[in-house]
Amino acid sequence: MRRPTALLLLTLTACATTPLAVDQTAVVPETRILAPQLVAQAANTGSLVVKRDSGFMGSACTIRVFVDAVPVADLKPAERVEVFVGFGEHSVVVSPTGILCGGGTSETAVVIMPERQRILRIASGQSGDIFLQPSAF
Repeated sequence: MRRPTALLLLTLTACATTPLAVDQTAVVPETRILAPQLVAQAANTGSLVVKRDSGFMGSACTIRVFVDAVPVADLKPAERVEVFVGFGEHSVVVSPTGILCGGGTSETAVVIMPERQRILRIASGQSGDIFLQPSAF
């Protein structure tokens, strides 16, 4: 394989992000938590963890997490936020912050139930688009 071709392939594969288990991510610092009332567990609430993949793609930008249109936190790569919301269905939206940050917005619905933690993963593809999807780990 010629060197320019190998470099191009390496560049393309290095752009996508890598999924991480919850325990492989860092808790978002308090300075980037935008809704502190949601990070404290309260009665009749369940756990929702939103974690961001590691990797180079989009790493210069934070991604803002919204739950039911409320801004919750700004995540950098390999970070997570755990929020506690009421039981039932909720809308979760992620969107890059900053003028030069691309990737678009991604949205999903989650159902929060007692004694069951829901985990969502923020991933970036090779095209730069961001995706919000359920995660099993």
